[in-house]
Amino acid sequence: MADSAHPADLTVFLRALQLAGERALGIRAEDIALVEAAWSIPDTVVSSHGWVLALEDGRRVHLEYTLDDSRRGAPEELTLTQLRLDETYPAMENDAGVLWYRPEHINRHLGIGGPSLH
Repeated sequence: MADSAHPADLTVFLRALQLAGERALGIRAEDIALVEAAWSIPDTVVSSHGWVLALEDGRRVHLEYTLDDSRRGAPEELTLTQLRLDETYPAMENDAGVLWYRPEHINRHLGIGGPSLH
């Protein structure tokens, strides 16, 4: 899924949004008010990524994408989970190796000017 025009995590995010549309998960780029946080577990065979999204309608959701290159056809998994009001980040079954970061470059790509965190 390499795309030399974009950082790898942005390419994966755009693929996840494309799949969300194809699978009728009810989320489009236009629905996103802010990508609050992102995480990844980079791996050469199975890679997982997630994004905490604040939506225009006031909901907060966690979009998670996994690509498994170990099997034929590179199976892709996508889940969308609504976050509770008291959840800053989603509860994860196994958070070993999870690297959280602020995805300011994704917000810029979407044309979203989030609040300054500095």
